[in-house]
Amino acid sequence: MDILTLELFDVTVSEALREINRALEEHPSMPLRLLLGGETMLHHNIQRFLERQGRTTQLRSEGGRWRMDVGGAAVEPAPRLMLPLVPAPLPAPLPLARKPLLLTSASLGQGGASMGRRLLLGVLRELDPAVPWVGLALEALELLEDPLALEALTTLQARGIPVRISRESQLFPTGEAAFEIMEDTQWQRLAGRGEIVIL
Repeated sequence: MDILTLELFDVTVSEALREINRALEEHPSMPLRLLLGGETMLHHNIQRFLERQGRTTQLRSEGGRWRMDVGGAAVEPAPRLMLPLVPAPLPAPLPLARKPLLLTSASLGQGGASMGRRLLLGVLRELDPAVPWVGLALEALELLEDPLALEALTTLQARGIPVRISRESQLFPTGEAAFEIMEDTQWQRLAGRGEIVIL
């Protein structure tokens, strides 16, 4: 049986997940072998991502480096023949691709700013790992001045979800947090096609 091998040394969590996702899209049923460095956080994030894709993983140490064997996609059993009088079941819907999330405000809703901020941070903490990226524009850049919000955004990046900042909205450098600066046409194009969630 063919096995696709990926070497993921000296990469960020985000880069590793992007490479794995590309391999899964190009070879959906093929097992993978991932060769990794010794970063526990990277291993953990990759395993969680693959489990959500329905893949089994086995992690083994190999002389200071690590090997993760990833099982191929499960093959659906052949459907049983049904009696002619019973209507055929509708096909299961395909999983929806996750859309990026663009924040334009530092809190949710029209209520108090403090409660709205806590609710927005709750959304960030519960964000699905399959969300490709989170953008900040307009008033959402105020989150960079809030230690709790900054911690939530930094945690997202560590989980492999890039955080991007609107170039037009950025009035001054973001300091050590140094999130990626995004050209506004990137999210505007997605918004024009209905392919981004805007809060």
